[in-house]
Amino acid sequence: MARAKKSMGKRAERTLKSAMVYTLTLFIDVLIVYFIVRSFSISFDFSYNVFSDSAKDPGSVTYVTVDIKKDASSMDIAKTIYKSGVIKNKYVMAAKLTLGKYGNEIKPGTYRLSASMTYNTIIDVLRGKDPDKIVKNKNGTTNKNNTGSGSTEESSGD
Repeated sequence: MARAKKSMGKRAERTLKSAMVYTLTLFIDVLIVYFIVRSFSISFDFSYNVFSDSAKDPGSVTYVTVDIKKDASSMDIAKTIYKSGVIKNKYVMAAKLTLGKYGNEIKPGTYRLSASMTYNTIIDVLRGKDPDKIVKNKNGTTNKNNTGSGSTEESSGD
């Protein structure tokens, strides 16, 4: 009788140990699946923002002044604009500038930008396509700033 009790205890111990290993394996598998899904979600969101055109705050009427330095890299330009609060993600802007091969077309100068501008609009302004948003170009000449009524201006530098 004592032998049957001992063997029953060992069997229960093995079953409990097996259940714990199974539970731990299941938990690790769930974590792996979570991280894979999360990685795809982050990748999709980044790719969507690079290939779509969106604004940080479409209803914003606030304009900031941003200085773009001569010989600034795409990442330097993106950081400057991001620090001014105009864009959501500096890496998306750097990717747009790099993938669109706009690096050579960006003109140094001082620009008026708003969070209501889309990434592509900001790039067009930096390329000189919207001269009303250029405060001072590289030659030091100043253009008229037509921003509409109700807009305010803040100064932002790097």
